Amino acid sequence: MGMSNNLLGMVAGAVLASAQVHAADFLRPTDSPAIPPAPSRFFVHFGPAGLVLKESAKINVGGVRQPGASITIDPQLTAAVELGYYLNQNFSVSFTGGFPPTVDVLGRGVIAGLGKLGQATYGPATLTAQYHFTGFGNIQPYIGAGPTFMYVFNTKDAALGNLKMDNAVGFALQAGVNVMMTQNWGVFFDVKKAYLRSTATGVLGGAPVKGKVVLDPLVLHTGVTYKF
Repeated sequence: MGMSNNLLGMVAGAVLASAQVHAADFLRPTDSPAIPPAPSRFFVHFGPAGLVLKESAKINVGGVRQPGASITIDPQLTAAVELGYYLNQNFSVSFTGGFPPTVDVLGRGVIAGLGKLGQATYGPATLTAQYHFTGFGNIQPYIGAGPTFMYVFNTKDAALGNLKMDNAVGFALQAGVNVMMTQNWGVFFDVKKAYLRSTATGVLGGAPVKGKVVLDPLVLHTGVTYKF
């Protein structure tokens, strides 16, 4: 009987201790489940941008077309920023602007001997709607399209006097990729092809000059991505 009582006491003690442990676990506040971070709605692209124009012009002097007369403009390097907003996981809208570059407009073809025709400072800007591809992890490609603008801030005379250039509105296509290092920070590479037409006027040797100008810049933009 003594051994039976001892055995029963040991079993009862073990059961009581186990019940106390489970009761303590039940009464202890549990950790809250992890709340996933809210998806970023805004993004910024900032960095250097190269502009390579596919320029040409149809030039009239004194109302007479000058066959073989055109223009050339050297590539430019500037700084650009793109600010965007995600409508949902796949669609966003963005606005891209840059520091206004100043370019020399040079004669080409039969008017190459005139050298520098004039100078212009202009501000390019693009508004695009974008589609973002998912399923590639931290590599996030996208495409876009939308209107593009060119605002001419200033012109300066050279071989042409009284040089003026109209502002322009056109269309742009876009493709790029974000490579995210963290949830918020990454790098990007972006290409935009814009289609722009403008009109330039001036005076050469007392004769009025008018040019129908094609610009069609290719914009190569790279730098830092920040999502917030």
